[in-house]
Amino acid sequence: MREMPPDSAAAELARWLLAAGDRAHTTPQEQTIAAAQIYERLRGTLATYLGGQGFDALWARALQLVRRTAPWDGASVESGDPVAPHGLDIAARGRDAAAAQAVLLAILAQFLELLFTFIGADLGLRLLRQCWPALPDPTVHTHSGEPQP
Repeated sequence: MREMPPDSAAAELARWLLAAGDRAHTTPQEQTIAAAQIYERLRGTLATYLGGQGFDALWARALQLVRRTAPWDGASVESGDPVAPHGLDIAARGRDAAAAQAVLLAILAQFLELLFTFIGADLGLRLLRQCWPALPDPTVHTHSGEPQP
């Protein structure tokens, strides 16, 4: 059985997901659209297993945790804005491209970390591969600190 990927593995997967699109996303708006598409694919697959409320609770918790270290202005993401229930547009609003990418990556990585904690890394990766079959194996460390495939 594989161990839960470390924080850096969730970030590695989040970077891969954001870069997996067909073209480079150079503006905050393009990055937000790409992240929202990832959110939609995640929700479409994971809500089947976690339930809609379970998925939404994990997503809201990820947003809350990232907001502590990378605050954003505007409406509360947790308010369930019907236009953008994922809250990614609010998190990226008013940021330059690099800062928008950083906050979007942080949200995706935090969500993946929570998912792996909640259902386990093996099951989490199998479910993610339903959406992204080419998803790479993240770097996983044993207790000795040696990476394993």
